[in-house]
Amino acid sequence: MYAHKWWLAMVLGLAPLACAHAHGGDARQAAMQVQASYPGVIELEVDASDLQRRIQRVRQRIPVSPGPLTLWYPQWIPGNHAPTGPINQMAGLVIRGNGQPLPWRRDPGDMYAFRLQVPAGVDALDVEFQYLSPTAADQGRVAMTPNLLDLQWHRVVLYPAGYDARGIQVKPTLRLPEGWRSGTALDVVRRDGTAEHYAPVSLMTLIDSPVFAGRWFRRFALDDKSAQPVWLDVVAENPQGLQAEPKVLDAHRALVHEADKVFGARPYTRYDFLLAVSDVFSGIGLEHAQSSENGMHDGYLRGERPYTDNDLLPHEYAHAWIGKAWRPRPTWVPHYNAPMHNDELWMYEGQTQYWAVVLAARSGLWAPDYAMAMLAQLQANYATQPGRQWRDLHDTVHQGILDFNSKPQAWADWQRAFEFYNESTLLWLGVDARLRTLSRGKVALDDFARRFHQGGAQGEIRLYDRSDVMQALEAVQPGAWDAFIGQRLEARDGSVPDGLEAAGWELYYSQTPNPVIADGEAGGLVDLQYSLGLKAGSDGVLQWVGWDSPAFKAGLAKDVTVLAVNGLAYTGGRLKQAVADASDGAPIELIVRQADSFRSVRIDYRDGLRYPHLRRIPGRADLLGRILAPRR
Repeated sequence: MYAHKWWLAMVLGLAPLACAHAHGGDARQAAMQVQASYPGVIELEVDASDLQRRIQRVRQRIPVSPGPLTLWYPQWIPGNHAPTGPINQMAGLVIRGNGQPLPWRRDPGDMYAFRLQVPAGVDALDVEFQYLSPTAADQGRVAMTPNLLDLQWHRVVLYPAGYDARGIQVKPTLRLPEGWRSGTALDVVRRDGTAEHYAPVSLMTLIDSPVFAGRWFRRFALDDKSAQPVWLDVVAENPQGLQAEPKVLDAHRALVHEADKVFGARPYTRYDFLLAVSDVFSGIGLEHAQSSENGMHDGYLRGERPYTDNDLLPHEYAHAWIGKAWRPRPTWVPHYNAPMHNDELWMYEGQTQYWAVVLAARSGLWAPDYAMAMLAQLQANYATQPGRQWRDLHDTVHQGILDFNSKPQAWADWQRAFEFYNESTLLWLGVDARLRTLSRGKVALDDFARRFHQGGAQGEIRLYDRSDVMQALEAVQPGAWDAFIGQRLEARDGSVPDGLEAAGWELYYSQTPNPVIADGEAGGLVDLQYSLGLKAGSDGVLQWVGWDSPAFKAGLAKDVTVLAVNGLAYTGGRLKQAVADASDGAPIELIVRQADSFRSVRIDYRDGLRYPHLRRIPGRADLLGRILAPRR
């Protein structure tokens, strides 16, 4: 406990967790009214050894008393910002009392609730079911392969309704394939053959502590000298995936120490980056209090391209402070079957993504030119995104709930999606630059972060809302921050984000792809977003078409296949050459196929190849250079 914790709570308006019950609507309030602790300890055993069929077999023993009982399957998963619990992948549920099957019935108004009557004389239920891990990406996230596993406990547990998840104790066991090793924030108390037995924890801690396991596993120390050590636990599809270049490990070690400079005291007892390097395993990035789930391409530890996602680990690590130890009050619920409210995700995810960009640059996970290219991409995207004319940034915080079927959008730049990540990066860049300008270089967003994220004891959850954020900004530098940020959150005029300009840089276009686009095109993609307004795969299939772009006006749409360019069979090179030649008046004529229909398309475009870059604004201070510079 820090001596100034209560002073910070008074100044910032932060409330202890118990105060959360005063917020929300009637249904939400009802869900918040729970009993503090559940009697007894739930025993949970998961057998994840069936690699070929990817079936995880679950057994639970739940202490009970006679009478009505509801068991919940977790629905609202922290970090997903939506009711994503995969109940459709749960099957084979059998509940027994004293060895006899007990009838259960799904609640007709709540598909995640299983109701039953516990007979007299039954003091424990034996529960069995299977979690059917997807065998292909069209079924969901592939998290189990012949060589590695991501075990998320919310997929393999039922729990009694009406109790605070912090007060439900669970004793977990995980059975792995022979010879596999694992990484997790849980404490392993013993190993019995292929079974790992973990120390009993609360249901909240359990669901917040996934396990990465694999045939090939290696642990790297990122900071093992600290009283709060940090580790990188890696599973791979092959032994080569575990080979790490020293400069790559040095960048990850620098990430840990650069985060210390931003946030100050670490809010955990130890931290495990759980990392899967694989081109088969579905990618993931999910935050937890003492660990994070991260999925990167095979070759990541060797420093191989692409570098585009090298901000993933910085993002999830920043969440140890933003989102886990300090949480927006609307997101807090005492269990996993009450709706979370997403109003403050522009802070929870938006500022986290800003620090991900900054920490990737400061640590060396991104080279300086790559960091600048990423910011150029963001600026160009939001400077030209037509959907900003009808849908404001703040409305996008609800996208996780709106995007209920997780299917790709046909018109992504018009519909808008999870913009509260990347557009908020530019918002917070503007805040950082304005802090530095108003204070004449004496105050930066680093100072806000360090002040805001102090005063919490390890393992404690601190709650905040928008007013707390604004008060903290005003405390470090007066600036009418609520109006400044509110205008950018709620604008629907398509105005160009001004964060980069405030930092002394501006966007321009050239005929040379920047490093980010070059990375994307290395796999065969043709990125003509800022010229024709389309992106095409190596097979000619249009993967993206911009709303009201030249391609749009010519009648093209996503998933149309380009068969020929100016009378020759399609190749990406021919399409790019046609765009370059069009500046001299040459036509761009395509033969395309849409379903079983063929047609000719002529695109009226004359401005040549255009790719976004950044350059200094003459006479302006280079605040961006100072922001991205290492602090160590």
